[in-house]
Amino acid sequence: MLRRLAPADYATLIGLGLGWTAVSLFLQGRPDAATLTLLLAFLCDKADGCLARLGYGSPLGHQLDALADVVIYLVPTAIVLSDLLAGPPVLESLAGTVVVGFGILRLARYSVDGAVTADEPPYYQGITAFHVAAWALVVRLAVALIAIPSLIGAVSIVIITPLMIAPFRIYATRNQFIGAVIIGSIITTGALV
Repeated sequence: MLRRLAPADYATLIGLGLGWTAVSLFLQGRPDAATLTLLLAFLCDKADGCLARLGYGSPLGHQLDALADVVIYLVPTAIVLSDLLAGPPVLESLAGTVVVGFGILRLARYSVDGAVTADEPPYYQGITAFHVAAWALVVRLAVALIAIPSLIGAVSIVIITPLMIAPFRIYATRNQFIGAVIIGSIITTGALV
């Protein structure tokens, strides 16, 4: 099995390990370290896509990437949401289920449909798990740094989550990478402050 893995797959597995480490850090009450670790996981996830497009992928890569996204993006987002709510366990569980449930529906659709069509530029339907996770980290920092009410932040995450299965298209462009770097820089700066 390991012989069938390509460099892009190893980047995915490293991202998966970093994503799980971030989850562990969140649960240990170390959200700043978790945020920085999660940003490294995000970079690994972006690197695996770049490597795959350069020809360093494998037939397993598409499925492996989608499955790893559950740990890299969805579970940490559910934990951030739970932390923001800090309320009745039923509410925290419901909010986490919304994030993970819509995320898995989105990843399942992506696994079946993919991002590329033969006659059009590549696109995704709806926002991605990355978008929701990045928003959750931005909200977490806004709550910590500018004191917006955590309930408002949590509600904003829950509101955008169903957009992962929305029918609109987001065309894949090079600007998305630049946007990811800008968001990552903001989150990293905020976490270090």
